Amino acid sequence: MWSRVSQVKEGDALFLLNYQTNHLHGVFEAVSDGAMNIVPYAYGGRFPAQVRVRRKVNCSWVDKGALLPLIKRRFIQVSRRGILIFPDKLSRNLIDELYRIFLQIPPEFRARTESAYRKARDGHLTRSYGERLVDDWLHEHLPYKHLYDFPLELSGHVIRCDWHVPDMELHIEYWEEPSPRYTDAVDIKLKLYNDHSLKVINLYENDLPSLDHVIRTRIVALMPKCKFKRLARKRKARLTSRGNI
Repeated sequence: MWSRVSQVKEGDALFLLNYQTNHLHGVFEAVSDGAMNIVPYAYGGRFPAQVRVRRKVNCSWVDKGALLPLIKRRFIQVSRRGILIFPDKLSRNLIDELYRIFLQIPPEFRARTESAYRKARDGHLTRSYGERLVDDWLHEHLPYKHLYDFPLELSGHVIRCDWHVPDMELHIEYWEEPSPRYTDAVDIKLKLYNDHSLKVINLYENDLPSLDHVIRTRIVALMPKCKFKRLARKRKARLTSRGNI
């Protein structure tokens, strides 16, 4: 798609169409011109035509129903399979219309979207049940501040680290069951961590039943002198109870 990406200039408004769900996401802004191989190993190198973006307006996605007024006015086409088809380059009028649609999403819809987050004990709004368990474990047992969903810049590439512990320079990632939906994101993150020799521990869904053992063991493997809260006390209590049997 270099013929399209090459036309993108810094400051342009951008929208992302997910062809699988037929959802339009926005609103984004280009923070670079279109270029080749900004992140060479992104998506396994299958899509070298790239552009850096930032989210300009934090909106929920919209579907074909919300875009129906623009379809009727033929700003947007619809394929025989029902997939939305946009012009190669959006006109100023179409961009203005899309802004209006994104900003008119009912507030109750956004509230339902936010309610999908799971609140951890320290107030962090985590994205899944597994992330909440890990966050609660860090809050209860790690005597250092942990930052959730931390933006990390590596060689000009900004990624989101699930947890960053500044006092230990430790990065923690939690992965759900691997799926094609985000396998490339996993590869990119792990390669960036490895290229910069950062201290990282990876946690997986099947680690959740034994977090006390798994997290402690993986942290100690990187930092043998790390201290923990309450874990030693619990272990001592278990030994005492066994001695009384």
